Amino acid sequence: MTEVFFQDHLCGITCIDTMLGRRGMASCYLIEQDGMLGFIDTGTNNSVSIMLEVLRRKGFEKEQVAYIMPTHVHLDHAGGVGGLMKEFSNAQLVVHPRGARHMIDPSKLEAGSLAVYGEEVYQRLFGNLIPVDPLRVIHAEDEMILDFNGRELLFIDTPGHARHHYCIFDKASNGFFTGDTFGASYPQLNRGRAPLIFPPTTPVQFDPEAWTLSLRRLMSFKPDRVFLTHYGMHLDLPDLATQLRLTIKDYADIAREYAEHSQRTERIATALLQGCVNHLLDQQCGVPETQIRELLAQDMSLNAQGLDFWLSCTE
Repeated sequence: MTEVFFQDHLCGITCIDTMLGRRGMASCYLIEQDGMLGFIDTGTNNSVSIMLEVLRRKGFEKEQVAYIMPTHVHLDHAGGVGGLMKEFSNAQLVVHPRGARHMIDPSKLEAGSLAVYGEEVYQRLFGNLIPVDPLRVIHAEDEMILDFNGRELLFIDTPGHARHHYCIFDKASNGFFTGDTFGASYPQLNRGRAPLIFPPTTPVQFDPEAWTLSLRRLMSFKPDRVFLTHYGMHLDLPDLATQLRLTIKDYADIAREYAEHSQRTERIATALLQGCVNHLLDQQCGVPETQIRELLAQDMSLNAQGLDFWLSCTE
């Protein structure tokens, strides 16, 4: 039987653990409005069975799924798109215009991910990608409003993490589904005085200035909550947004500091991880340092690769 973990929130929103690597690392969201269903982010192709099992346990039918909405086309957010579209014959794909071609023909997306992760890790984490029929694709232009069975979903272009990224403002919950734009914050590490939230600067489109502007734009809506893919619902947004803005600046400064180092990617990764450790120990998170390092080592390695690429583009 498929192992599933999910949590119901307000306004028909369910957070589903996509079981990428470990529990509490990556999620997607099922949204329900008077019998209409949609998925915001999808996990990987390995996550499709989890979504199907959640539908079964909640008593929903496949025919109720009307929209699949990946915030961007990185595989932890959109790798399951093709598999879900195959399962849900009534569904349409709502995707950023810059990402649509990668869902229709995922060969370049797959090649890029293989370059980052390697063949063995790629197959274990993501599985194979399935192309989507272009006739079932809706391009979500900036400020597009989707009538979700009477519920308004507003799509906002939010570059910074990726140029093919949107966030979705849901008036019903006064919340944003933010993909990676509002950072990553893992529940296992947030039991201290203040949480850790950090920007995923994974390759290849990190843009600190654009990201800061995107955060400012999100906060201009005065949302009450955000729904992070990594991970879960968060409140107290002004403090989180401030921490995230400062960390984006810190990451760029750290990258510049090691720009001329012969092993700059490794040095950047070490500095990023040590910064996380220092913050969490200072906030008395209750997790041993060795476990903190285990939980965050891969994230900081990928972040360093993204920062290294950003440096190479600015040199």
